[in-house]
Amino acid sequence: MPRILAALAALLALAGAALAAAATSHYVNARYGYALDIPAGFGPVREADNSDGGVSKSLDGQSELRLWGANLLLDPLSTEVKGRIDSAGQEGWQITYRKVNNHWASWSGTREGRIFYARAILLCHDDQAGFFQLEYPLDKRDEFDPVVKGLLKSFKRADCAN
Repeated sequence: MPRILAALAALLALAGAALAAAATSHYVNARYGYALDIPAGFGPVREADNSDGGVSKSLDGQSELRLWGANLLLDPLSTEVKGRIDSAGQEGWQITYRKVNNHWASWSGTREGRIFYARAILLCHDDQAGFFQLEYPLDKRDEFDPVVKGLLKSFKRADCAN
């Protein structure tokens, strides 16, 4: 009987861990007014000290989702994103995709067996933008394609009534 109870307890613990990994959570940034769903298999967002966003890491430690907001002081979103793409290139990322306009942008790249996908959106005020960047192992691209699609679908600006 003790073996059966131990086996049952172990099975329940595994099931609980699997359910926790499969559950998504919703993140809302009150400072900048953007939101998105944190993918299944990722931990909670560790909020930055300045409340502009944070970081969520995959439970296996191989992938990372960064979220942040920024003020666009003098330049439009497209100029801000071009600077970020140029910086990524200078850091050794080979930029493999980019689509940029004045309301949103997406770009991605590869480096040393890693891939990143980034997205920026103009927020309620034309002088603020929300960003996310997901970085993961290149050999898990097929596994992460639906994750990226889910992030794109859920990444929104908050209610613009204010």
